Parts: sequence; C-alpha cells; structure tokens
Amino acid sequence: MESTAITVRVPATSANLGAGFDCLGLALDMFASITVTFGDAEEPPTDDVGEKMVLTAIRQTYQHIGRAAPNGVRARYHVSIPLGRGLGASAVARVAGVVAVNEFERGAMDEGQMLDIASELEGHGDNACPALFGGMQVCVQAADGHYLRADCKYPQDAAMAILIPDHSMPTKEARKALPEQYSKADTVHNTGRAALFVAAMASGRMELLAEATDDRIHQRQRAGLFPPLFDVFAAARGAGAHAAWLSGAGSSVAAICPEGQSREIAAAMLATAEAQGYSGRSLVTRVAREGATISKVELV
Repeated sequence: MESTAITVRVPATSANLGAGFDCLGLALDMFASITVTFGDAEEPPTDDVGEKMVLTAIRQTYQHIGRAAPNGVRARYHVSIPLGRGLGASAVARVAGVVAVNEFERGAMDEGQMLDIASELEGHGDNACPALFGGMQVCVQAADGHYLRADCKYPQDAAMAILIPDHSMPTKEARKALPEQYSKADTVHNTGRAALFVAAMASGRMELLAEATDDRIHQRQRAGLFPPLFDVFAAARGAGAHAAWLSGAGSSVAAICPEGQSREIAAAMLATAEAQGYSGRSLVTRVAREGATISKVELV
C-alpha cells in the first residue's frame, strides 16, 4: 500500500501553575510539528529521544484499540521545544502519536480514550490534557483509572513570559526531590491556592494570582536543582508580572503578565538567572486556545 504521512501540530504546555501539582496545566502558543508516516516497509530504529517517544505512544495506542500496527512507522519530530525544561516536550510527542493513530484509523477513539492513553504514558494529565485540547485545563484521574478534565476560563488578553534556561531538570530527577509525605497544613495550603488560581483566572482577579501560586508541595523542594528560582519569581513580579511559577518539573519559569509589560518581565527573569551564572533565553507568548490538530495528510 502507499505510505500515509500525517502531520500533527501540538502546543507546548506549562503544568502545575504554582500550587496545582499534577492537575493544572495550560497550552502555550508555541507549536511543534510532528510527522508520522505509516507504511508497509519496516523502518530502521531512531536514536532521537523525541521520535522514540512518538513511536512508543503509537505502539501503546494500537495495543489499546486492539488493532495491529502497520509494519513500518516513522516519526519526524520538528520541534524547538527542548526536553527537560518543563514545557511539555514529552507530552507533545506522546499526544502526537495518539492523534496520528486516531487519524490513520479513521477516528477509532473518542476524546476520553485519547486523553487516557496520553496521560497514562505521561504518568498524569497536567501536560497531556492541554496539549490535546488547548486552553487551561484541570485534569484528574478518577478511581476507575480514567482521566477527567474540565476547561477553565482565563483572561484572553493575558500574556505569558517564559524563561528557558540552558540548565536541564529531567522530570525523573525533579520527582526525586519531592518527599513521600506532606503535612496536613501544607496539603490544606495547596488545596486552597489551587482552587483560588482557577477562580481568579475565571473571574479576571489577577491580583489574587501571586497568592494563588504560593506552593508548598514541589517548588521549594525543587529550588535546590535550580537555585535562582525564587529570585526569578521576585524579578518577574517586580517587573510587573501577576505571578510566576516553575513550569512543570522545570527548569523553565512561566510568568503571567499584563500584555504591555511582558517583554520587560521576560528580560528581567533572564537577567536574574544570568546574574547567578545560568544562561538561557526568554520569550513572550500567550495561552494557546487550540490543542493538537491535524495539519496535513498526504500519500508519499
């Protein structure tokens, strides 16, 4: 048969959003393009980490739907979203694999099934969910193992300033920094602030976001892996940001900003990191309204 190339466009993400550990996330207007080619001829193995994640997601998806995968599947990961920086690069790869299979198999899965597979591969849904559906999302795993999500309202004119250090913080290492147990006080603290974040974004109460991102579950514990973290937060707020947080497991930092001050805030975050010996780059973007989409299907 002729080979079919399916190109999927997937947004980067920022997860946790301060106190919403493993359950809150939003899509960023920074899109990756992943092309998956389905054919009969066997393909040589790839050494690319992102492409391996796409192919693993494809194999897992075929197992889930109970169909045999084509003999030859190839992935090309055209992306400027770096791995190990907390911008959802692994979720981008996995979501692309799931969406490509669904397109090739003529809609074999519904949205819930795709979310389940992508979230299971990620280990939680905070990145996978906004990568799939865009916007800001709450995503939790129910007792039956399925993932549930709800779209959240957010100010459409809010800008996002992003610091992307050259310093990598692999998710596995960042998870090792977390304790096995938390106190009742810390648990109550984070529960309230995660709820406050969702309510503040929905109502446009941006003055509440600094308090809503005051986390006790993961940011303080991970600061040892990126020592400038809290100084970067302070620099972002000092330059006019509503709030800043460690994006995912880090090392990137995201700040939600008034539109007219986003460039100054991004520059202030980068300057603070550089003053402590950490190189990187900063950029300005927005919350992406759309999630993963099929941008091209062609016979090759």
